[in-house]
Amino acid sequence: MYIPKSPFVLGIELTTKCNLNCPHCSVDANPKGRSLPQDMVVSIIDEAERIGVKELVLGGGEPLLYENFFEICEYALSKGLNLSFVTNGTLVPEKIDFFIKFRKYNKSLQVGISLDGHTPELHGYFRPKETFESVIEAINLLHKADIKVHVLCVLNKANIKKIPEFLNFLSMLNISDVRFLPFMPVGRGKKYKEELLPPDKYYNILREKHEWSRIFKINIGFHMPWEFLFLSPEKRRPSPCEAGYLRLWINSSGDMFPCAYMSDLPIGNVYRDSISDVWLNSPMLKKLRDPTLLKGACATCVYRDGCRGGCRGLAYFLEGDYLCADPYCPIVNREKIR
Repeated sequence: MYIPKSPFVLGIELTTKCNLNCPHCSVDANPKGRSLPQDMVVSIIDEAERIGVKELVLGGGEPLLYENFFEICEYALSKGLNLSFVTNGTLVPEKIDFFIKFRKYNKSLQVGISLDGHTPELHGYFRPKETFESVIEAINLLHKADIKVHVLCVLNKANIKKIPEFLNFLSMLNISDVRFLPFMPVGRGKKYKEELLPPDKYYNILREKHEWSRIFKINIGFHMPWEFLFLSPEKRRPSPCEAGYLRLWINSSGDMFPCAYMSDLPIGNVYRDSISDVWLNSPMLKKLRDPTLLKGACATCVYRDGCRGGCRGLAYFLEGDYLCADPYCPIVNREKIR
């Protein structure tokens, strides 16, 4: 079994500070949150370059609230790393001059904007609806600055009914890439487990995804490892959950995790451990990477070695075991979706 010598993607939660207070926030961000010191962030970037990380994802909280955020971005980009981050968009207008300076890194920088619907009411299902206009302004300003922008949409009971309308709206905003994310019951979201959508709602999206992409000329990402099951058998190419296999996440306390959705399962800390040592030697990562340890329907599944059990975060939070089958997998739910 091939294991990369380093994470392909390294995520850093720079801060848990945020100017909003969204109830579904996966990190319980707030205006007073904590931040990772800049010298530690620089040290992490240095090691990332040294061990061969290809992409750095800077997260929050709201990353634009991190002190010297753009200085950190410049440093990472100067090291040859691809860089991406997600913002709620509300602070982009006042910081657009900084973004303009990054035009020279256009091929290496991507900015994600959180937008959950094509109306203030739909966007405001989880988020303050008064931020809708600021988000649209942010998208337009970033386009003018020639910065690559994609949209991230957390699916909920309201916006999932209006996806074609949302895609049409995005096409009018000249967005060519949207990524739909399932609501995950982590952080403050633990209080809202009733907001979890049933598996069949996601299956409906995947059945329509390619037609919608053709109609609206938008690349639609869903990024569930079992997405391949909705292709014809001859086109099925399973790809694994990337947690601990291609990705590693570091939070603002320095703790390391397989992914941001497994934040109560630390496997090391950057104040005492090197990223490389944790990546190569963590007992938990070794278990996570071994498909022969998977349980339930995955244990005997023909796609086991390629799919590696679906989303490990969903398995852990819904079943309490990161080696369980992904409870949203269509094979697991075959009886329910006939």
